[in-house]
Amino acid sequence: MRDRASLIARAGDALRDGSADRCDSLLQAFAADLHRHPLSQEERLACERQLARLRALAVASRTGLDQAQAVLRDIAAAAGGLDIYDRSGRQRVTTDLSRVVQRF
Repeated sequence: MRDRASLIARAGDALRDGSADRCDSLLQAFAADLHRHPLSQEERLACERQLARLRALAVASRTGLDQAQAVLRDIAAAAGGLDIYDRSGRQRVTTDLSRVVQRF
């Protein structure tokens, strides 16, 4: 494999596109090739740049996942407070709402 920096760049693109399996397989291929053929100084610099980009993408991805989980927790907490009636329409949870007769 000659251009190993582009392999890391493709792994970053796969991560950005949400394809974690493809990203992992590309990084495994990079690691296997690296084991067989060490990097030259020129390749090392190019790979370091691409690895820094990949790391930034991974951190951004993790941050986004954390934020999405927080939103889902907030939604679940808010929805749990709305579950006050059972299937037959009887009130399960006492509320502070006064019983007002509605006429339609």
